[in-house]
Amino acid sequence: MRETTTPGLRIKTRQAVTQALADTALELFDTTGFDQVTVADIVAAAGISQRSFFRYFSNKEDVVFGDSIPSADEVRDELLRHLDKAPVWNALRAAFQTAALQMDSDREHWKRATRVICRTPGLRARYLEKHLAWTDVLVPEIASRLDPDGPDAELRAQTMINTALGCFDVALMRWSDSSADLSLPALIDDVFGFVEFRHA
Repeated sequence: MRETTTPGLRIKTRQAVTQALADTALELFDTTGFDQVTVADIVAAAGISQRSFFRYFSNKEDVVFGDSIPSADEVRDELLRHLDKAPVWNALRAAFQTAALQMDSDREHWKRATRVICRTPGLRARYLEKHLAWTDVLVPEIASRLDPDGPDAELRAQTMINTALGCFDVALMRWSDSSADLSLPALIDDVFGFVEFRHA
């Protein structure tokens, strides 16, 4: 009797191959430079065909970003979980710490991805586009929770969000470049602690 592969097993197998291929590519990008590495280099290192590569990724950029960086809606949903029980700045810190915990659990992958993004202008620009999308959906949520009788709520919300994103990036870059066994969530807590928004 012929054995069949269940859909769940096929999904797990695809995820494992995708992860292994991404890890191979990121190692090449990190050591050689994103722009210097071709798809041909990746498939040669991975021992697969170019046709197989394009079954998993549309292009080199997708290897770095894929679907692992949260969408604007996912970031908003995570922030809303914390806004119900904490002041705005603390809620932003908690939301970014949640992301940091996930990244810390696969630290070699994320350290390499971060270094590659920071060293490649085109990837950095795409990453900043993500920031803009996050800001667009977070501003209304935060502005609605600020004192309506205080200064311009939308301007304050934009300032807080962009400051939080800056704190996250500073912690992320320090973490990715360090050979020490740093905890990304703890580092984010420290960096956010350098900035305090009063009456938020």
